[in-house]
Amino acid sequence: MASGAQSGAALARAKTAHEAGDLRKADRLYRRILRQNPDNAAALNLYGILASQRGDSKRAVQRLQRAVAVDGDTLDYRVNLGIVLESAKNFAAAYDHYVFALERDPRNQNLLSRISEAAREGNRHDDFALLLETLCADHPDYAEAHFLLGLARYILHRPEEAVEPLRRATALAPSFIQAHSNLASVLMDLGRPDEALASCSDCLRLNPGDSYALATQAIAFVETGAPARARQLLDSDALLEVHTLTPPPGFSDISAFNDELEAAVMSHPSLRVDPNHRSCHFASQTDDLFQEAVEPFASLHTLVKGAADKYRRKLDPSATHPFLKNPVPRTELIGWATTMRAQGHQSAHIHPTSWLSAVYYVRVPDLVQRGDNAHKGWIEFGRPPEHYPITKEPDVTFIEPVEGKLILFPSYFYHRTVPYEDDALRISIAFDFDPTFAE
Repeated sequence: MASGAQSGAALARAKTAHEAGDLRKADRLYRRILRQNPDNAAALNLYGILASQRGDSKRAVQRLQRAVAVDGDTLDYRVNLGIVLESAKNFAAAYDHYVFALERDPRNQNLLSRISEAAREGNRHDDFALLLETLCADHPDYAEAHFLLGLARYILHRPEEAVEPLRRATALAPSFIQAHSNLASVLMDLGRPDEALASCSDCLRLNPGDSYALATQAIAFVETGAPARARQLLDSDALLEVHTLTPPPGFSDISAFNDELEAAVMSHPSLRVDPNHRSCHFASQTDDLFQEAVEPFASLHTLVKGAADKYRRKLDPSATHPFLKNPVPRTELIGWATTMRAQGHQSAHIHPTSWLSAVYYVRVPDLVQRGDNAHKGWIEFGRPPEHYPITKEPDVTFIEPVEGKLILFPSYFYHRTVPYEDDALRISIAFDFDPTFAE
C-alpha cells in the first residue's frame, strides 16, 4: 500500500489530468490509486465524477456509493452522489442524500434548491414540506426556506397555507422577486385579485418585465373591472407575430424540411410520453433540441433566431408598454418538440423564466385545419389556467396552426392548445429565448 504522501501526490496528478480534460490519463491514474487502496474515498469520488462525465451512470453511482460508504461525513461525496442519481432518474434516493447533507449545512441555498428539484421530480412534496417547516422553525430568518415552504404547500393544493410563508419571505427579503410573483399567483388562486395586484406591483417595481407577474396582473385587471388595462397588456395585434419560414439550404421546400424534422423528432432519444410536471396531456415531449449543433435542428435554430431578430428590431423601447420598454439584451434559444394524437392538448400556461417564446408547426392533422372544427387543435392566447377562480370572461385570440408557420409571442401570454379528437399525428416545436448575462 502506498504511503499517505505518495497517495496524495498520485491523486493530485490524477486530478490535474482530469481537470485538463485528459480523461483517459485520469482514468488510468484513478484505477492505479484504487488498486493500491480500494477505500480511498477521494479517488472513488473523483472516479465516479469521471464516469458520469463519460455517460456511464451505473459505474458513477457504484463508485460514489462506495465513497459515501467509506466516508459518509464528507458532504461533497453525498451531493455528487445525489447529482448522479438525479441524472439516472432515481430522484427519491437523490433526495435522501441531499437531505442528509442539508442537515449538516442548513443554510446552503444551492443544496436546498437541489432538494426542491428532487422533491418535485420524485413526488416527495409532503416530505419536503415537513422538512421546510422544521427548517423555518429552526431558522426563522431564512427567506429562501419560507419561500420554498410556500411553494410546497401550494403544490400540495393548500394555497391558503402558502400565503403566510410567502409573505414572510418578502418581508425578510424585500427584493426577492420570485417570492413577490408567486405570492401574487397564490392570491389570485384564492380569488383575491386586489391583493394579487398589489403583489404584482411589488414584483414589477423590482423587475418591470417579470413574465409571471405580468401574466397574473393581466388576469387580476380583468377580475377587478379594468379589462382595458388587460387588453393593453395582452395586445395581440401588436405583440403576436406570425412568420412562414422559408426552407433552409438543401431543401426544395418547407414540406421536405418538415419531413426531416419529423423523422428527427420521432427518433429523438429524449422523446417520452407525458413527461412529469408539464402542461401537456396525452402527448410526448423531448428535452432541449439545441444541446448539440446537429441537423436538421441547427438549421431550425438559425431560422427561428432570424425571425426573432426581426421581431426584436420592431420593438420601440420608448413605448410605455412594459414588454416593449424592457427588452432583454441577451438571450439563449432553447427548443423542444411536442407530439400529440387523439385528445392531445396543452393546458393554459406561460413560460415564466423567458422573455420571448415561439412555436413552429411541423405536422398538423387535417381535422385541425378544417374551418368547421370549432378551433379544435388551434392555439388560444389569453385564457387563464382553470385553477384560477375567474368570474369574468377574458378576451382570447385563436390562431390556426399551419405546417411551416412560426408564431412569436411574449412569454407572459397564457396560451393553450384546444383539445381535438383525431388519431393523426401533430408535431410542434416550442422555443424560449431565455435571458442570459454577460460574463
